[in-house]
Amino acid sequence: MIHRAAALIWTLMASLATAEPAAPVLSPTVGLLEIGIFCTPTEMGEAPAPGTLSGKVHVPIDDIFFDWPDRQTVPAEIGLAFGVRAQLAPGNAVPFGEVRVYLPGRAKPEIWGSSFTDLGKTFSFFSFDREEELIPGIWRFEAWDDVNRLYLVEFEVVPAVSEPGITGACGAVS
Repeated sequence: MIHRAAALIWTLMASLATAEPAAPVLSPTVGLLEIGIFCTPTEMGEAPAPGTLSGKVHVPIDDIFFDWPDRQTVPAEIGLAFGVRAQLAPGNAVPFGEVRVYLPGRAKPEIWGSSFTDLGKTFSFFSFDREEELIPGIWRFEAWDDVNRLYLVEFEVVPAVSEPGITGACGAVS
């Protein structure tokens, strides 16, 4: 009975969010941008991020690769993560930038510091760890160098049943 009620709530909430994610927008300083969805690794480090609700961000121990690259529609399921991997064009570096993630229905973004360079990729992502994070709608990832936006990428979070090819693939139960 609870699962049916949750499915009905998800369906109603999803019908309110009918916008699809826009194509990524890049500044000329971005040389490479990859987006997608992946299964959250079981072991990750953490770094302080006072501009986030949890006060911390996950830090991957090993390289992470997108299990579903180039996907902007994300099923809301514990154990999934989605994000952006970016590398700047040759000759560019941003040692003190920031990432901003705007969640649906919230005016204030989650913010954390990050550096960007032409020597390697910077990975920014959101991992569904708790039920209250499963918010349907458009999520917006932005990277900034002071007042200059490096990129803007939107993802649409949808009910898990909407993406059966991804849902359950990570072994998560929501």
